[in-house]
Amino acid sequence: MNAMLKANRAYDTDRQIEFNSKLTAAHARIEKRFLDGGAVLVSVMEMLNDLIGILDGITGTLDQGTTEDTVAGLRRTIKDLAHLPEIESDRKAGFEQLSTMCVSTRGHIEDIHETIRYLKTFAVTVKIAGAGLAEFSGFADEIRERIQSGADEVSRFGANLEAMRLQLTDARTFSSKTLSDFGSTIPSIIKGLNENSARIVEQHREMAEIAGQVKKIAQGVQGKIASTLSNLQIGDITRQRIEHIQSTLQLLNEFVASPEGEALDHDEQAVLREAVLQLISAQMDETAADFQRDCAKIFNSISSFTDDAARILSLRDELVDRSSNGDKNVLSLMEKDIVEACKLAERVKGSSGEADSVVSSVAESAKELLRGIEVLRSIKIDIHYMALNSNLRCSKLGEAGRSVNVVSGEMRIFAGKLETPADAIVEELRGVEVATQALVEQGQGLSKNFSAPLNEALESIQNAKSRMEHGTQALAEEGQAVFTRISAAVVNLDFESELGATFNDCCNIAAQLSEGFQADVSGFADKIEGFASRVYKLYTMAHEREIHVRYLPANNSSSQASAPAAASAQADDDDLFADALF
Repeated sequence: MNAMLKANRAYDTDRQIEFNSKLTAAHARIEKRFLDGGAVLVSVMEMLNDLIGILDGITGTLDQGTTEDTVAGLRRTIKDLAHLPEIESDRKAGFEQLSTMCVSTRGHIEDIHETIRYLKTFAVTVKIAGAGLAEFSGFADEIRERIQSGADEVSRFGANLEAMRLQLTDARTFSSKTLSDFGSTIPSIIKGLNENSARIVEQHREMAEIAGQVKKIAQGVQGKIASTLSNLQIGDITRQRIEHIQSTLQLLNEFVASPEGEALDHDEQAVLREAVLQLISAQMDETAADFQRDCAKIFNSISSFTDDAARILSLRDELVDRSSNGDKNVLSLMEKDIVEACKLAERVKGSSGEADSVVSSVAESAKELLRGIEVLRSIKIDIHYMALNSNLRCSKLGEAGRSVNVVSGEMRIFAGKLETPADAIVEELRGVEVATQALVEQGQGLSKNFSAPLNEALESIQNAKSRMEHGTQALAEEGQAVFTRISAAVVNLDFESELGATFNDCCNIAAQLSEGFQADVSGFADKIEGFASRVYKLYTMAHEREIHVRYLPANNSSSQASAPAAASAQADDDDLFADALF
């Protein structure tokens, strides 16, 4: 019998060692897995914070004030661009008017050339007719020289007029090209800028709405994570309850070896040991049940994260598509239109400079031509008075000077004919002055600095586009990282699947340690009061104390003594949770 008892005790000792070893392993795995699980949840929380920050950055890229200011500036420039074809058309008409004046003036120059030819002929006739008269030998040469100077002046005038005509021809050519350029580019640029400047406000609203949905889901997940972190207290609670079970076994062994324990008879020791083993088994079953229940809550909670993460990815893709797709990316479309408008502005600046140069040159040419006309008029007056003087001399010579007198009279008549085309030319040149002044005024509309406001708008749009691209890229990466981390968390936080078998083994071994007979310690409760009180003080949960009193006595003094300890332990748990969460 004694041999059998010793064998059973040896078997029980081995099972207790195995049980304690299993509990220690479970304790260590719970500590590691719950710490790892908490770290995963905290990292997801931080990633969601980053995600929300990115969303705020994207929606802030085109805030309402910046958008409205940019659009208002663009529309003012668009209005100016819309007037360019009309202004260029007026300038082309001005060049054509000047060209018409040049053609008309050339006709008057031909009349003057014809009159000069006649005057040259008369000068030769005077020289021939007055060959025998000493008074007219010098006069003939002088008048021929004066007429020739008039001819030279007319030739210079004609050359200057032709140069002005060629300038105007070139001006009309590039004005036509500019007008054609305006016609082919400005309408499409204006159409694009008008449409996209209106769409940018709407797109910002739509993107802000999508970003708001993502943010709401992310904040909802954060709330679930906070709740799950709270539920992770089951890990600390379970580790404490395992420690309580281990401590109970240790206290039992210490009590049995103490004088108080040795004072118990063999049957009392056997009943006490059985009561403690049944207590441990009940505590183990309750611990496992609570652990499984709370782990199921945790798993159900985190399983819903996957749907949330998938929704975040879906909305992220929609947001990225709206901001990156070529057909939908208003910022890219606006950038393209503004770049074209900037190129146009540079061409306008170049053509305007060329036109202004032509207008300035034409104005100077007109002044030079007016001076030429005045010179021609002075020559005409000289010829007139020289011919009149010749008439007076011929009158004194009588019959000898009759032939010279006739020719001189004709010269006076033809010299007078120079006045009519000269007056017509002066009138034309006055018209040139008026036309060139009008061109100068018209050119002011084309000389306006379109580049500055367009470049400002382009810089604003490009900066916004760059920030949007970086933001959406970060959103794409962060959204995927959140989804990956949440997917991993679902696996990492499946504590029941990983630890359930270990707990079942512990429960089975604990049940096997007990022999299952009725272990009533009430008959020697006073002998084990110290031991029962020490065990009772271990507990931090009401469930543990409730189980305890079913197997071991717990008087009022031990209950009251254990209450502060339980409250203190709970406070410590709350502090640990607060540290983990914040």
